[in-house]
Amino acid sequence: MKSNKMKNKETLKIYFCPKCKSKEVGYVFTFRNIFGIIPKMKCRKCGREGFFPIMEIDLKKLKEFEKSKKKK
Repeated sequence: MKSNKMKNKETLKIYFCPKCKSKEVGYVFTFRNIFGIIPKMKCRKCGREGFFPIMEIDLKKLKEFEKSKKKK
């Protein structure tokens, strides 16, 4: 059985927008959240603000996909 530390090395966690499915999501820094009071996130593509789900990608499968894409 693998520990959580090993699992974290084999996966990549990415926030994504549930509205437009973009991965261009990031924190917005304003005066109120500079001090960590209210963290705020925003999609750079569609402008949606709020909380965003996390997608977990297996790095081995990602590498296999990239190799198969290069062959085509």
